[in-house]
Amino acid sequence: MRKIGPFRSFLLWAVWVGGSMGLPAFPFAAVMAGLSAGAVLLWPRARRRAKAVALFMLPLAFGFWLIHGGALQLFPGVAAQPSRAVWALGLWLRILSVISASQLWLEYVPPPVLIRSLFAGRLPASWAFLLASPLLLAGQIRARAAQVREAQLSRGVPVHGTFFERASSLTALVFPLVLGLLNELPARSAALDMKGFGLFPRRSSLAGEEKTGPRPASEPAPPKYHGAMAAVREAAFLAPGETKPVLEIPEFSVSPGDTAFLEGGNGSGKSTLASMLSGAVPEHRGGSIAGEVRVLGEDVTSRSCLAWSPDVQAVQQNPVLSLSGCTFTVREEVAFGPENLALPPAEIRSRVERALDLAGIAHLGDRNPACLSGGEAQKLALASALAMNPRLLVLDEAFSRIHPADRHSLASVLRRQAMETGSALVVLEKPGNASSSWSAPAGHFRDGRLLPGSSPVPVKRQSSGPSLSSGINDDQPVLEIENLSFRWKGESSPLLRSVNAVLRPGERAALTGPNGAGKSTLMRLCAGLIEPERGAVLLGGVPVGSMAPGERAARIGFLFQDAERQIFHSTVAGEVLFSLRNSPLSQDERMERMRQALEVTGLSGKEEKHPLDLNAAERRMVAVASLSVREGDLLLLDEPTRDFDPEWQGRFEEWMLSRPEAIVAVSHDPEFSGRLFPAVWSLDSGRLTT
Repeated sequence: MRKIGPFRSFLLWAVWVGGSMGLPAFPFAAVMAGLSAGAVLLWPRARRRAKAVALFMLPLAFGFWLIHGGALQLFPGVAAQPSRAVWALGLWLRILSVISASQLWLEYVPPPVLIRSLFAGRLPASWAFLLASPLLLAGQIRARAAQVREAQLSRGVPVHGTFFERASSLTALVFPLVLGLLNELPARSAALDMKGFGLFPRRSSLAGEEKTGPRPASEPAPPKYHGAMAAVREAAFLAPGETKPVLEIPEFSVSPGDTAFLEGGNGSGKSTLASMLSGAVPEHRGGSIAGEVRVLGEDVTSRSCLAWSPDVQAVQQNPVLSLSGCTFTVREEVAFGPENLALPPAEIRSRVERALDLAGIAHLGDRNPACLSGGEAQKLALASALAMNPRLLVLDEAFSRIHPADRHSLASVLRRQAMETGSALVVLEKPGNASSSWSAPAGHFRDGRLLPGSSPVPVKRQSSGPSLSSGINDDQPVLEIENLSFRWKGESSPLLRSVNAVLRPGERAALTGPNGAGKSTLMRLCAGLIEPERGAVLLGGVPVGSMAPGERAARIGFLFQDAERQIFHSTVAGEVLFSLRNSPLSQDERMERMRQALEVTGLSGKEEKHPLDLNAAERRMVAVASLSVREGDLLLLDEPTRDFDPEWQGRFEEWMLSRPEAIVAVSHDPEFSGRLFPAVWSLDSGRLTT
């Protein structure tokens, strides 16, 4: 579909809104007719588009003439004073004409085309975003609603049942939907600031003609800086209303060309330091900074996060929240930041291609960011930051979803990039698998302080439990995958091809493979959340797709890759008890099960806490506790240990080994997989090897 011009898009939008406000009939009809004729005559390739223009303009003009021009009064009995019924009919016709015309318009001008046109036009960036935001928000709501419904379906909510069943699930849908969107707002706002959106009144665009040119000549190129890229001395971060610092930093600095690797456990202060260095305090992270925090020789509080964006980039833990949400291909997303810097198109293209190559995702250039796997989205977030050519790059657990085979090469690329460009790199990671890609730590977080050197060797909790073998036994298989194939809608080639596997009671299998291989998709197929193109998934000999949601949820426990996706309630206790809502147990028995689940997952005493106020490991454990109150046949765990430091991982392993269910777990941690899973299923190029 071809892109329409920004002024034509704006014109269509204005006509639609103006018409719905009920403008005077004859002037409005005349204007509409004139616009129709002018559009047909002046619109490029008019012969090909005249039909679509007429389909939009003429019915709308006629509808408003009919309503506002008094034509309804020509009908018998409507001469003097229209009745309430006629008034209602007129209102209905008005609404119908607006909705019908808007549907025709959006059919001809899909939201991606309109949004691209607005951002590629001459409008100021803020105006373009204001006009595009309703369509962007609608897309985010649809995507979030689909995620919530899928998570609810995995826990037995019949969101695709009868009308009454769907109506009864509406409340459970709306709360997590609104809560999730509100929770993501600060991160999305920070992501736009980090991409320089609104820094200049005009922006460049690779989607349209060059209109802005390079930056204004009055703005000099940034001077070469030879001092410390970041220097912190006797600094502290104080949360709102608190007098005791959340994080204290006696001294820390990183020089041009250097990489500073800092490690710390869950809730130790890594994300707090990332916020301090990127200028996100207090705009995006409530609180205040005491002491000296300087970036490029300037006090970090002297600029906003937006003003720091050409020089400082921070990649958040959740890659989805590091993306702009305003683009529809990987290449557009990487270009979005440089476009906001009003750079010449040739330089933007050069930056984009280089960033895609550095991150190893050039082959994904035409993919929609919303359709990427977790690891691919993390690489995209890295590429988007690299395209800004920052002088200070802060990575906050930015490797946690990336396949181990790619971590070391990416780390080498980033270190080399820093040395060649004279930039600096600050890497914040938990002790463990992802941290092995970097050199010895320059510092570690402990007891709310950043201390120099490596952290003490973490002592893992001793996991105890049955040692299960993968030997074949005579029991009926719990899980059977038979000749399974799957293809996403609109894709030409299948993601999964003739997959076969068997899992018997009590067995454990680790599902491994590169990013984008389809591991999470296979897990969703096993949970009955999506239907295969061919083949079947059987649970105890019964196709999972034929089971009622409640029965399926009682027998299959699914831990999603992002724990936030399956949190529905405002307290930890409410979230865990949600899993027992249809149980025949008494109230006292339910409370006892909840108490035991919270104790084994380390959440005792947090019953009244909001799950989203907890750190990443605790949020993950809330989801684990929700599974722990029931005993089924199968547990599906999608990257379960990604959010854990060594202490939390030991607790999780202890819980997992105590479970009687058969288990399939996606993991990028070879040590975890090899130590706890007798069977390993490898998925690559659509084929599964068991």
